[in-house]
Amino acid sequence: MTATHPPVAIVGAGPVGLSAAVALARFGVRTTVVERSTGTFEHPKARGVRVRTMELFRQWGLEDELRAHALPPEALRFIYCDTLAGHELARTPELEPRTFDGSPTTSCRVAQDAVHDALLRRARAEPLIELRTGVTAGPVTQTAQQVRVALDDGTTLTARYLVAADGVGSRIRADLGIPMTGEPVVSWWQSVYWHGDLDRYAAHRPCIQFVTGADTGQHVQIASVDGHRRWITLIALPPGQDRPADQTPEQALAAIRGAVGDPDLAVEIRDIATFRVSAMNADRYREGRVFLAGDAAHVLPPTGGMGMNSGIQDVHNLAWKLAFVLAGHADAALLDSYDAERRPVAEANLAWSLDNGKRFPAIRRALAEGDTVRSRELLDAQGGHVSALGQDLGFGYRHGALVPEPDPAPAFVPEHYTPTARPGHRAPAVPLRDGGSTLDLFDDAFTLLTGGHGGAWQDAAEQQAAAGAWLRTLAVGHGRLRDAAADLHAAYGISATGAVLVRPDGHVAWRATTLPEDTVGTLHSALSALHLNAARPAAAGGRR
Repeated sequence: MTATHPPVAIVGAGPVGLSAAVALARFGVRTTVVERSTGTFEHPKARGVRVRTMELFRQWGLEDELRAHALPPEALRFIYCDTLAGHELARTPELEPRTFDGSPTTSCRVAQDAVHDALLRRARAEPLIELRTGVTAGPVTQTAQQVRVALDDGTTLTARYLVAADGVGSRIRADLGIPMTGEPVVSWWQSVYWHGDLDRYAAHRPCIQFVTGADTGQHVQIASVDGHRRWITLIALPPGQDRPADQTPEQALAAIRGAVGDPDLAVEIRDIATFRVSAMNADRYREGRVFLAGDAAHVLPPTGGMGMNSGIQDVHNLAWKLAFVLAGHADAALLDSYDAERRPVAEANLAWSLDNGKRFPAIRRALAEGDTVRSRELLDAQGGHVSALGQDLGFGYRHGALVPEPDPAPAFVPEHYTPTARPGHRAPAVPLRDGGSTLDLFDDAFTLLTGGHGGAWQDAAEQQAAAGAWLRTLAVGHGRLRDAAADLHAAYGISATGAVLVRPDGHVAWRATTLPEDTVGTLHSALSALHLNAARPAAAGGRR
C-alpha cells in the first residue's frame, strides 16, 4: 500500500469540496481531493448563486464564466398558471434588484452543474490540488497528529486535517458518530431533467419557475435551467418515511406535456430522480481533525437556494483557519471557531428555507379560491424567497474568531441588508474610484484598515513582527483608498483615528472606533484573543 500525505485531505468533489481545495490553494496549501464518481453531475440541483458566494467567485476569477451560463436578470420571478399554454394567473414582482450598492456583484441564476464544471476546471489547473476520481473513501482513523483514510484503490490518504464534503449520506459523518437534528423528511420531490423547445410558451416571459396546476390541482413546477432548452420538472409529494418510486419515462413524459399543455411536445428526458427534502443540522461540525462541510454538515430544503451557497461559505470560513494553523500563524484553538460560527448560520438558513416552502401551497390555495387580496399579499411576500439580501449578507457571527462589541447589532430582516462593521459581520463593501471594491482588499491576509489619521496603528502593526505577511495595514486616504475617506469612515463606524481588523474571509474581527491610549497593547490583545501568534510588544505605544 502506498500513502499520500497532503496537509489537507478532502473527501467529495462537488462544488463544496472543490471550493475548499480552491480556497486552500489561494493560501498555498496543498490538498488531495477524492471523489467516488468519475463523471460530472449532469442533473442540475441548485439553480442559483447568492450575492455572497458570487463575491467569492469574483475573487477567484470565475464570475464571467458563470454569468455566461446564467438566466437573464429579468427572469427573477415566479409565474403561476394552469399550464404554460394556458392562461397566466399571477406572477411575482421581479424578485431581486438588478444593481445593488452593497456589493460589487449581484446574484447569478446559474445551474449547479455549470458551477461544478467551472470549479472542476479550476481545480485541474491548480498545481496544489491533486484530484483523484473513481475512488471511494473508507473508514477514517485519527491520532493527535494526523488523520488517515483508507481508499478502495489500496492506497492510504494521510493528512494533518480532513474536510468531509461527501454529501447528505456522508459516510464520514456516520463513522464519526455525529448525529443530525431536525426534520428527516419534510417531503419527497420527483425531479426530471429534460431538454425541449419551449420558446413559444416561455421566451416572452422568462422566469425562474412556472408553477402550474393552479386550477386543476395537478401541481407540477417547470424550472428553467438555461432559459432555452434545459428544464427541470418538479413534483412535490407529501411526507412519508418510505422513498417513492422514481417516475417511469412514460410518467415523466405525461407530467411534462400535461404541465406545458402541449400533448405533442418533443421531449428528451436526460435524467429521472427522486430526492428527499430534509431540514437537518449536524450536532457538531468537528471531530478532532475532521471537519464537516456542505450537505455533510447540514441539509437545507431547496426552497430558498441556500444549500450549495451555505456549503461554499462553510469552506471559505474554514480554509483560512486551516491555512493559518498549518503555517504556524495561529494556535489550533482557532479551529474551534468553525463550528461556533457556521452551525448557527446553517440553523437560521434552514428555518428560513422551511418558511419559504410553506408559501407555495398557500399561494396556490389563495389563487384557487379566487382570493385576490390574499394572493397579492403572498406573491409580494414571495419576493423575499429570492431577494433575501439580509439572509445572505446580513448575518453576523456572535461567537468565534472575533472580539464582540457590547452594543446591540442592527435589526435583522431577511429581505433587507443593513451594512455594519460590527465584529462578526461581513465588512461593508465600499466602491473605490478605480472601479474595485473594499472587498477586493480582504482575501489572503488580515487587514488592519485605519482611519485617515491612524498613523499610530501603523506603528502598532509594525511591532507585530511575528505576523509578517499575514497582517497588512491600509490607511484611509492613501493608495487605493485615497478618494473614499468619508464613505469608509461612515461605513466602518470609525473616526479618523480608529481602526478595523478584517479577517481573510472578509468578516470583521475587531474594531476600535477611536484611538486608545495604548495602541500597541490594544492591537496585541485583539490579535491574541483571535488565537493569532502575535508578537508580544516590547513597550506600550501611545497616541500619535
